[in-house]
Amino acid sequence: MFGLVRSFSRLGVSSGPTGARLLHTTYASLVNKKSETPVRPSAADQSASSVFAATTAAQSSSSGSAIPQDLHTVSLGKGQGTARIREYTYSTANFHVSPRKLRLIGNQITGLPLTEAIRQMQFSAKKAATKIRHSLVWARKNAVFQKEMNPDNMFVKLARVGKGKYRKRLDPKARGRFGVIRIPYSHMKYVVWEKRPEEKPQARNAVERALLAGDLPKRKIKGFTLTKKVWMPLTENKPVINPKSFYNW
Repeated sequence: MFGLVRSFSRLGVSSGPTGARLLHTTYASLVNKKSETPVRPSAADQSASSVFAATTAAQSSSSGSAIPQDLHTVSLGKGQGTARIREYTYSTANFHVSPRKLRLIGNQITGLPLTEAIRQMQFSAKKAATKIRHSLVWARKNAVFQKEMNPDNMFVKLARVGKGKYRKRLDPKARGRFGVIRIPYSHMKYVVWEKRPEEKPQARNAVERALLAGDLPKRKIKGFTLTKKVWMPLTENKPVINPKSFYNW
């Protein structure tokens, strides 16, 4: 048991600072190993390579820059262009929790950096937060080892909640009757993206190209300009009549 815990700690499966430090060290070693000069294959290896590999190598050399296969082109929104990102998907198993309760946790961690999402689940009072925190830590570790993603740039793009099977139990009642108790199960699926701040978004048409360059002014929409102050400070000489239980300014 203690050996298993030690092996987990070496892999960085921990939500504390020790696990994060191990993940950063692992990511740095993977990047350094990838940046080393590759070994030149022999003539026998070159002759044994497939025709498809040779064609792919010729195309990449002719284009000048090889595009990594693990990058996906996604849209950043209307008028904002596209960008290439790394994506990793991870899902939990079905466990005893209502989908309605689990959806609240999914809405809480969507859009947060992965480290911040783990911290939020660590201090959450919900029962399912412990299971979600462990799965987020495993997703971060797998993304570093399998996709070579930077743990500092990862964030939760999407958190889907799905229904599982219902476990049924009998509920005895009076006069020989009974009811059926449905015990719900559900799971959560994450989509983790890696931000690439060094890469600029690519325009898809002339309008987006002008918007990204700043040559085209923003469209003015009638009715969305504020003509008066949204919030006015309370004055001491103004009486408060029929105060409500909430702020309404």
